[in-house]
Formats: sequence, C-alpha cells, structure tokens
Amino acid sequence: MKQVLIIFIIFSSLIIQSGCTEKVRKKQLPPDNLIPREEMVDIIVDMHLYDAIIWKEQKTKTRKIQYEKFYLYESILEKYHISREQFESSMGFYQSDLEVMDEIYADVITKLSIMKSETEKE
Repeated sequence: MKQVLIIFIIFSSLIIQSGCTEKVRKKQLPPDNLIPREEMVDIIVDMHLYDAIIWKEQKTKTRKIQYEKFYLYESILEKYHISREQFESSMGFYQSDLEVMDEIYADVITKLSIMKSETEKE
C-alpha cells in the first residue's frame, strides 16, 4: 500500500510539474494593438509615480482614495491614447516572457532613478 501511495505522489508531481512548465514555455502571440516596449516603460513609470502620490495622500488622510487611483490610472491611459483593454493585453503579452518583463522594469527603475536624482539637485 505504501508503494502505491509513493508511486501516486511521484506520478502526480510529475504531471503537475510538466503542466506548469508547459505554460511557461509557450510563447504568447502579440496582440494586434501591442503597445511598443518603450511606451510601455513610460506608462509604467507614470503609474508608479501616481502610486507614490496616492500612497502619500492616503498616509496623510484618513479616507480611502481608491476611486482617485482608478481615475488617475485612466488619465494615464488617456494621455497615451490607449484603452484599458489594450494596456491589459499588452501587459499580459510582456508578462508572458519574464526576461522581457525584467528588462522593462530595469528601464522603469532607471527612469525613476534619473527623475529622483534630478529632483534632488533642485
């Protein structure tokens, strides 16, 4: 009985592992309206800047500002003339390749660091 249980556990773990790695290996096709990589970096930078503003506002006020966050994000999408669906499908595509997503966030961090150093000089 113990051997059957051990074989079942090993077999189950192999099936689960192969299923998970199969999803990672499959390349997602880019959506028709894919946001270019550099523009995606700029959008994410703006979103992180707004997140910082919202975090600071929420820290100093007692009310929750979830609605404001929604409208701030919507204003970012309007600034770049893209829809929420276009952003989400493009983000999903970029997230399907972890190396590309790492590169995007490396660029985001670089831009935010430059902005920070520029404001510290003033």
